[in-house]
Amino acid sequence: MKQLFIAIALIFISFTSYSQEESTQETYPKLPTLNLQMADGSPLNTQDLLGQPYVLHFWATWCPYCKKLQPALQKIDDMGLKVIAVSFKEDDDATPAKALSDRGYTFKTAVKADAIAQQLGIRGTPTTLFVNKEGNVIWLTNTSNPEDANLHLKARTLLHSIDMATE
Repeated sequence: MKQLFIAIALIFISFTSYSQEESTQETYPKLPTLNLQMADGSPLNTQDLLGQPYVLHFWATWCPYCKKLQPALQKIDDMGLKVIAVSFKEDDDATPAKALSDRGYTFKTAVKADAIAQQLGIRGTPTTLFVNKEGNVIWLTNTSNPEDANLHLKARTLLHSIDMATE
């Protein structure tokens, strides 16, 4: 009986500390304002995205790990969480938006983002940032596993923040 009580107490403590961690916005780094050049030629400033959560997926057309991850990102985008593919480290003749479209993906694509990746200290592909509606990075990952439970957990966390705002 004593072991059961200890186990329940430990579970309760872990849930309490997790919920406190999730609710403390100051613990998350603020994403600096980024000016992205979209594949269609339009600009996108991340300041314009404040008030809505989103995902920035840094990738390259030649990256097999990015290709492996992207079906999960499309599912996240389909769920209502905006995913923006940010292409960098590309060959001169690369066509990132066409590559994604040919694969059946519908998320928007930013191109020629080497300077932005460098500004953020991003070196490798894939690197994926989950950004909350306040513009804070709540999670940065280099996973290429489309079944990574954290991908779906963080996406649901951000989607929940949308639902809470509309209630």
